[in-house]
Amino acid sequence: MLYEFLKIIMWLPLHLYFHKIVFIGRKHIPVKGPVILIANHAASFLDAMILGILLPRQMYYFSRSDIFRNFWANKFLRSVHMIPVYNVEHGRSEISRNEETFAEGEAILNQGKMLLVFPEGLSRIERIMLPLKKGTARVALQTEAKNNFNMGLSIIPVGINYSVHRFRADVLLHAGDPVRVSDYETLYRENPARAISQLTRELEARFSETIFYVSQANRTGYIDRLLELYRADTFYPLDHIRGVPVLRMEKDICGRVSGMPEDEYQQRWSDLQRYDQVLRRYRLMDHSVNGRYKVIAGHLLLLIIGLPLFLLSLLLNALPLRFAKWIADTQVTRVDFYTSVLSAVGGVSYFLWWLLLIGMAAFVGNTWVWIAVAAAPFLLFLGVYWWEGFIKMLCHARFLALGRRSAVVQDLVSLREKITFWDSLPG
Repeated sequence: MLYEFLKIIMWLPLHLYFHKIVFIGRKHIPVKGPVILIANHAASFLDAMILGILLPRQMYYFSRSDIFRNFWANKFLRSVHMIPVYNVEHGRSEISRNEETFAEGEAILNQGKMLLVFPEGLSRIERIMLPLKKGTARVALQTEAKNNFNMGLSIIPVGINYSVHRFRADVLLHAGDPVRVSDYETLYRENPARAISQLTRELEARFSETIFYVSQANRTGYIDRLLELYRADTFYPLDHIRGVPVLRMEKDICGRVSGMPEDEYQQRWSDLQRYDQVLRRYRLMDHSVNGRYKVIAGHLLLLIIGLPLFLLSLLLNALPLRFAKWIADTQVTRVDFYTSVLSAVGGVSYFLWWLLLIGMAAFVGNTWVWIAVAAAPFLLFLGVYWWEGFIKMLCHARFLALGRRSAVVQDLVSLREKITFWDSLPG
């Protein structure tokens, strides 16, 4: 009950928090029957939240055991389908309790439900891929073996690719081809340990195709920003619908960065940092430098017409959003937890705020107040888009004011030519 309720109230903040959510390969995830999803773990509990909201099926998932220690926290987390998993860092004496965890996972699958596992084990923002732990293969094979390999269990890799960890970023989810656990029946009956290892290797290979990553953790900041520039040059809003291989193209960029010699990487990273420093100094944005942003009279007209609605949105919606940001800024110490806390606190606080607005509208009893309060969620989206459009136009106006032949603009253009290399990439 609580799971479905939270799923409903978090739909709005999730789609507000992200500028664009693209889910490729969703058809690979069955609507019924036992299934294990394996996903990368880049943003703490936001990863599970995204999948839980976007998928129609209820989902159960493993989470680090230390957050279950408080009695009320345990009750709440259990009610939203979280299952504690024990790691060495939480105490060696606790490791044996993973037998209970695995048994619970088996029970969920035996009931024909969906289980989410983060097989890399750790949440981190570094855009790398860690070796998969064997627990997923172990649970899957043991569960199928107890059912004589007749339950039809499949394991599906899902890559959760954030463009960057901040408000109004994009997220690309990619569900890969399912792995049928029953294909390992013969090997498991002969040698269970070898079957577990081999299944883990296959999952690792399939999983690597759903995410984009670099080989060096310290190049994460560079690849994150570089991909922003690449998207700005290359992609259009509906490319994923048109069948443009967005993921493969971004993986090509990641491969190029991974293969860079250290001196080339350092030079390119230095150029990119200098480019961003100039943008910040003159309060500009990249979309003006790359030439794809065009100011038309319609943009200005929409901003003028939309200003009253933006101000109304600000009046109705600003307080819970500011509260969520204050909580995230003051309470979160780990970068990978920031987006999770900001979106979760924002969603819950906005829902409570909206209930308060409804109560105030009922007390006032005015029809226009009722209309404004009922439209508040819609106005929230409109207000965010208005503000983004306003900032883009303002930055572009500053760019035009500098003059295309100014030393600043020429420096930016020159730096961008040094930074970008995708024109030389094949196909």
